[in-house]
Amino acid sequence: MIDHANAVVLAVRDVKKCAEFYRDKIGFKLEVLEDDFAYLAVGQKGLPGIALVSLDGFAAEIPENHARPGEKPAPRNYFAVFVDDTDRLYEELRVKGVHFVAPPTSRPSGQQYAYFEDPEGNLWEISHFPKK
Repeated sequence: MIDHANAVVLAVRDVKKCAEFYRDKIGFKLEVLEDDFAYLAVGQKGLPGIALVSLDGFAAEIPENHARPGEKPAPRNYFAVFVDDTDRLYEELRVKGVHFVAPPTSRPSGQQYAYFEDPEGNLWEISHFPKK
């Protein structure tokens, strides 16, 4: 039985550039950096972390027709994380040069959210529910 996830894995073209983005701009802790692989711990507990694998390395491990290293991925999936204050984190990340595709906005439920992308177009939603 699966009882936890230890990493979210992103197949990327430039492992070093993405690892530096997540370390320097997002604040994740870089624990491993190799040519074809990087691992970054997230938050105090570190799990699940973010693993970055090169598309070529990924294609060497599984059949190429499943890895599809020549395709540009469609950003139809995204990562959603809760934060203390969406507006504050938006400003902190924006100042660091993080590209936001949508500024902070509120849903009818009151949830505030914003979307940014990493150097390869992987999307992240940061959000919180304001305290009443």
